Amino acid sequence: MTVPVLLYHKISKPRRDSRIRGAFTPPRRFLRQMSYLKKQGFDFYTTSELIKHFQAEGTFPRRSVALTFDDGWKDNYTNAFPVLRELGIKATIFVIPTSIGQMSTAATTPAGDRPYPHLSREEILEMSRAGIEFGSHTMSHKWLNEIPEPEVKSEIESAKREIESLVQKPCWTIAYPAGYFSETARLAAREAGHIGAFSTIYGPTESVDLFALNRVEILRRDRFTFQFARKVAQLE
Repeated sequence: MTVPVLLYHKISKPRRDSRIRGAFTPPRRFLRQMSYLKKQGFDFYTTSELIKHFQAEGTFPRRSVALTFDDGWKDNYTNAFPVLRELGIKATIFVIPTSIGQMSTAATTPAGDRPYPHLSREEILEMSRAGIEFGSHTMSHKWLNEIPEPEVKSEIESAKREIESLVQKPCWTIAYPAGYFSETARLAAREAGHIGAFSTIYGPTESVDLFALNRVEILRRDRFTFQFARKVAQLE
């Protein structure tokens, strides 16, 4: 069963010196993509709404989609949020508490790239009040399959507490950094009180594991609407 979730990172154009450009979606292209989804009659869900529907019904709602954004980049506020607000689209942003209000560090930026700004606390609160959901991307974006079990639990549990303290709402879902996870991470996510966890493209496709959910990633090379439409067709 395909999980109807799209994954974005940065909603901006890459700089001339950007070393890895695949994670960028230019703002005008993002608007076209969102307009396409609206015209095609998709219903938009937050990740927690989608998971709760699956828990109740055993399936995902027809012609549904949940938009997700990893890392909590500032351009999610400056470039994506106005489009989402104008079109009435829900979304979930997975943030890293230690990066809030900071410039990107080695944990989130490819070697050699200049720093890139993350969302501020004020921007997160404004978006949260407008209905954008905030999930966890762990406390400091360490790859959970490479660190000891106590550190895995700390990364997951502390991030959930920090996000809930900030937005004063439950942090229902988590996205594993870079999509990598282990059985330890999977269990820790559940025990921390999350109802679902997302990979990138590494989750199972033959069945639905709510703590290893797959996503369809939208990349910079998806330049034309027909390319985007082809990826969206996987969701149905």
